Amino acid sequence: MFDSLDLDAIRAAADRIAPHVVRTPMLQVRHGDADLLLKPEGLQPTGAFKLRGAFSLMTTLSDDTPGVVAHSSGNHAQAVACAAATLGVRAVIVMPSDAPELKLRRTREWGAEVVVVGPDSDERAARADELAASEGLVPVPPYDHPLIAAGQGTAALELLDDAGSLDRFYAPVSGGGLMAGCATVLHARCPDAEIVGVEPADGDDTLRSLAAGERVSVPPPRSLADGLRVRRPGALTFEVVRRRVQRIELVTDDELLDAMAWALDTLRLVLEPSGAASLAVALREEHGRCGVLLSGGNVSPELLAEVSQREPPRSGPDSGTS
Repeated sequence: MFDSLDLDAIRAAADRIAPHVVRTPMLQVRHGDADLLLKPEGLQPTGAFKLRGAFSLMTTLSDDTPGVVAHSSGNHAQAVACAAATLGVRAVIVMPSDAPELKLRRTREWGAEVVVVGPDSDERAARADELAASEGLVPVPPYDHPLIAAGQGTAALELLDDAGSLDRFYAPVSGGGLMAGCATVLHARCPDAEIVGVEPADGDDTLRSLAAGERVSVPPPRSLADGLRVRRPGALTFEVVRRRVQRIELVTDDELLDAMAWALDTLRLVLEPSGAASLAVALREEHGRCGVLLSGGNVSPELLAEVSQREPPRSGPDSGTS
């Protein structure tokens, strides 16, 4: 099914979603020996890139669709709820009991019906499958679908339109939809760029799966990055990641907080932990012309207050923004 994920499919998704999403700007920053070309997807109406994939799939639904069902820790939940409200479709969202209160509240504010289950991502996926079968709802997967991945890939399409050539591209990896879409764009448009996936140190399912040559599961991650707590890569997205991504890097919670503090101090930009993952590695490596996907900015006021008191990482005296 992912044979349909190519540059033409991503361009078609860009046309479908254009009336509904923000074409986020590119921010250019010098840090050490790196030119960081940043794509701040927290500026989307729901605060994360997930809106792209939700609209990519849901704009293809028939008029008689009885409703949709999705499972998510928060950003995909908000995206599906927003798209459903915009398109006039019923939405049922299965969320974990440890979902951030901010994301839970905003999902409900978009008008979705929320079903709360335990914290394990496998449990919420199973409950969503049950609801799809029992109520005839159309599943909107968080990542493992070609239309979802095509929508997420539009972020890289825009970034390359603005940035031109890159030496390296960083994006977070969870289930793999964002990376599958973006890597497809990079492979077609900027084939010499190194593609780097980033995941939490205690949620290293993609790194382990690539080493094993097949998908493997990890215990439920406890990272601050709630959007990156998937226990195994998507079945379809993993094949794209395996072919297109050169390496996977891991980040600690401290590195996530440091990157959030740097973005707040340098860019006056709010990031959530998941949204800071790719930036954390770019700041660590600080070399070359680097595209960096900042995936979201839905952070609790309490954590944001903590980050605002944190000393951000520094580099050379020529650091600056444009």
